[in-house]
Amino acid sequence: MTKMKRILVIDDDSEIRYSLKRVLEARGFQVILAASGEEGIEVARKEQPGVVLSDNRMTGITGLETLQHVRAHVPNAMVIIMTAYATTQTAIEAMKHGAFDYIVKPFELKRILELTERAWQAHCQLHAADGSALPGIDAQDYIEGMVGNTEAMRDVFKLIGQVAPSDATVMITGESGTGKELVARCIYRHSRRNNGPFVAVNCAAIPENLIESELFGHEKGSFTGATNQKPGRFELADKGTIFLDELGDMTLPTQTKILRVLQEGEIQRVGGTETIKVDVRLVAATNKDLEQMVRERTFREDLYYRLNVFRLRLPPLRERREDIPVIAHFLLQKLATKSKTPLRKLTAEAIRILMDHDWPGNVRELENTIQHSAVLSQGNVILPSDLPIEVRESSKRKRREMPEKSGDIGGSTPSSTKAEKDITPDLTTPESKDSPDAGGTLRAPRDAASEDYTPMAPPMSSHMPGQLGLGVQLDLTSTLDHMYKQMRNEHPKALLMAVEKEVVLRALKETDGNQLKASEILGISRSTLRKRIEEFDINSR
Repeated sequence: MTKMKRILVIDDDSEIRYSLKRVLEARGFQVILAASGEEGIEVARKEQPGVVLSDNRMTGITGLETLQHVRAHVPNAMVIIMTAYATTQTAIEAMKHGAFDYIVKPFELKRILELTERAWQAHCQLHAADGSALPGIDAQDYIEGMVGNTEAMRDVFKLIGQVAPSDATVMITGESGTGKELVARCIYRHSRRNNGPFVAVNCAAIPENLIESELFGHEKGSFTGATNQKPGRFELADKGTIFLDELGDMTLPTQTKILRVLQEGEIQRVGGTETIKVDVRLVAATNKDLEQMVRERTFREDLYYRLNVFRLRLPPLRERREDIPVIAHFLLQKLATKSKTPLRKLTAEAIRILMDHDWPGNVRELENTIQHSAVLSQGNVILPSDLPIEVRESSKRKRREMPEKSGDIGGSTPSSTKAEKDITPDLTTPESKDSPDAGGTLRAPRDAASEDYTPMAPPMSSHMPGQLGLGVQLDLTSTLDHMYKQMRNEHPKALLMAVEKEVVLRALKETDGNQLKASEILGISRSTLRKRIEEFDINSR
């Protein structure tokens, strides 16, 4: 069922109200009017509009006050503030209270229409995000700080459960940002030592001349600056667990002392002669290849075997892409709790872009991306445009490369993962469903060979071979017969997309890049043409 494009216009100027009503209705919106903020709040509560256009300075309460009330009663509404006074304070307050955007009067008709269409699309995407099912996150997941439903992560959780109750030394390996310290803390919490201390040490962050003092302590006067006796980290971790991160960065002399602790359970402070017994479980982590370091004699072989009693490898995020949506959701929940702000949601297209990226920084990079996007998001929905440009460009490159990996235009294209299909609804853009000048059904951008791809023009009738709709008689049979025979067992819709791209290119060439004229030639709306230009990456040619 088509969602009605309901928009509320709030302004105490009757001429502006009715001018906007006339223009917006011509674009397929159902427009409701209100002459004050108080009236607008009541109308919004009753009508539940998808988009609200509100003047700021009105008789009665201001647009900013109206914004806060509307957001409380219609949380999915995208509110645009209209103001003739473009002060810094207005802009800051509008965005702080969740406005989708603000626009300065007098404004160009083109600008307000584009902004309104964007706001409606964001509303629809948020609506889709509300309906998308994501795995639940248990309260215990917040304590552990780890989420994941892929087989690779389930294996990690199983291994943690098996090794935690023992006192075995654990070596955690994996790329930077995969969450090695989270795993170490999880092992500690589920161990019999969880009433003792947990001491974490980043070996790479401690200068070489201080590492021994930090780990084993020092006596007063043992070196310049040693004004007091100081216990080391191993002493502080007695009866508990010590986590040595970036173990591969330790020098050989320090490695020798670590080996003694593991073998004898005792240490000596720097500058001291007393032997101190310690009862410590060691969990270590590294992103380096210790086997290679052993071969190069930069890491002690005997220490390597002492540490490698139980090995646990954390997979990089690119090997468990299906976990990205639930991790992102977890991070957004954590962010909302910490900042005491409403929970933001990702649109289906934003999730697809996140799943395309390879994440060289792994979960740490994803967390930074989520924080960045949440700051930029307008309202409580994160759109693709809110994501960092490098993540969006990475997704575009991957989408362009996919057909190339399997050969020419007729080559097979890797299908989406099951998880991506489950969480990504078949979202039709608002314009394609409701706009009276939309040139056919336009779905969210897909792969060239996707089964969901819908041609720009109406499909060819089965009883009119070689002819296109709209009365255009084109004999394409002889031209496309050879190509179609090559592709019919693979992805014939890629052919449709390739042909459509060439038609768009020719229209743009004929009009010297004038999109308005090109869209008239093609019989589609200008916004539909813009989407095709972006989808086909024509601007970057």
